[in-house]
Amino acid sequence: MSTRFEDFVREVEEEALAEGPHAVAELEAFRGHFALAQDIRELRKARHLTQKQLAAASGIDQSEISRIERAQTNANSATLAALLAPLGCRLGPVPLQRDTVLAAR
Repeated sequence: MSTRFEDFVREVEEEALAEGPHAVAELEAFRGHFALAQDIRELRKARHLTQKQLAAASGIDQSEISRIERAQTNANSATLAALLAPLGCRLGPVPLQRDTVLAAR
């Protein structure tokens, strides 16, 4: 087992590549899930809002916002849209960036 996070990620990527397209797609889905959680947290903080303030503005429980920001739940599109509106954003398609390690191989 690796001691550095980057090494661990590289090992997971290599395993996914060895297992085939299904495993690669699953890994990309996990990446998207965690990126969305990070994006929501960063948007909220950039607007100097607490989770409680975002909850009041969005109608989504603070505990649910916490779970979403920690990527512990999969929010549906209605929940995401409700969270994003007070953050000045909307839900919609975003073109993929092909700069990930998996896409480069």
